[in-house]
Amino acid sequence: MKNFLLALVGLFMVNQVQAQAGISVSPGRLYYKLNAGANGSQYVSLTNPTEKELEVGVSFSDWEYEPSGNNKIVEANTLPTSCSDWIQILPSSYFVVKPGETKQIEVLFKVPANANTSIPVHTGMIFFTQLNPGTSKDQNGAAIQVTVRMGVKIYHTFIKENKVLLDFTDFTSYSDENKNKVIELKIENQGNLWADGKVKWELFNNSTGKKSTLKESEFYTLPKDIRVLKQQLPADLAKGNYTVSAIMTYGENDVIKIAELEFSL
Repeated sequence: MKNFLLALVGLFMVNQVQAQAGISVSPGRLYYKLNAGANGSQYVSLTNPTEKELEVGVSFSDWEYEPSGNNKIVEANTLPTSCSDWIQILPSSYFVVKPGETKQIEVLFKVPANANTSIPVHTGMIFFTQLNPGTSKDQNGAAIQVTVRMGVKIYHTFIKENKVLLDFTDFTSYSDENKNKVIELKIENQGNLWADGKVKWELFNNSTGKKSTLKESEFYTLPKDIRVLKQQLPADLAKGNYTVSAIMTYGENDVIKIAELEFSL
């Protein structure tokens, strides 16, 4: 008798993510701009890339960003920013997708007439879960039953003048518990809309004039979020006086802001 290990694979998508066991969903984010009492529909495409029928169940959760940028998933209707109750999947929260088939899933969003307009952005998460596990093998050849769960993020804001504003709040350097030199940058979303951006890092050795770059950082925020970006400096970095520049680009208009930090090794 074979022993099976059941594994749950959870994936959050930015554009399109396909899981080996059986679900492909696109897009990974839906944005609604609706006033209180209004409603609107959008669609996600759910594809079954396998050779067996796929049974899919729908559920909802709340989510928010941790300071690191990771997603924190909690029970639906837990957060004050929750809009989980405003989401409805049509025609049903259970459906079957045939092998190779792509279904268009309607996501109806209804804003209550008494919705709290003082909260600039409401969020929710739709989970599409494979209810009939697929079979695979691990690296040792053992049989594994894999259940795939795909998340689609929901964002809502009211129709108003939206202000997208990100700014630096702190820029420091320190040695961690392993004596690695780390630079840490904090960015705050001071606007009233979701915003994403990138930070390019330039390192300049004031002693030798040598210039180098570090790995680019990408981040996402919601209003009032503090995002903490960290960079561990190379262990073989030469001793000397340094200036590190953090060049942030964000928003649809590619707003650029620069912060600089001086430190010594």
